[in-house]
Amino acid sequence: MTLPPAAYLRYDPDDLAGLAGRLDGVRAFAARLGLPDPVFYLDHNRAAHDPRPYLHQFARAARRGSHHLLLVPGLWVFSPDDTRARLTVRRLMAIGGVRILQLPPTTARRAAASTPRPARDTRRSAGGSRA
Repeated sequence: MTLPPAAYLRYDPDDLAGLAGRLDGVRAFAARLGLPDPVFYLDHNRAAHDPRPYLHQFARAARRGSHHLLLVPGLWVFSPDDTRARLTVRRLMAIGGVRILQLPPTTARRAAASTPRPARDTRRSAGGSRA
């Protein structure tokens, strides 16, 4: 019997329509890979420092051997900070036997479109020096 893949997503509780689109995108990706529907682990996306209980639940399930494959729309689901996201990936892969697959870029862009990103400072300087 093949183990079901897992999928980890973060979502904005105020954007359930966006969540539905991301869930559909992950399901379609799994189907294209010939995999059954994934077991979803979902945490809300209120702040980058929030605890992520369902990511920890996935890690416990992976340690028990329940999953060997984790599907994600992008590494940003682990942290908006690239260094922290990669550290989380290394920790999850160290569990043993866990592979992490990101959705293809076009699917990931659609999945990320409704996910809030940290605000960028778009102010421009006046271009002169202060005397």
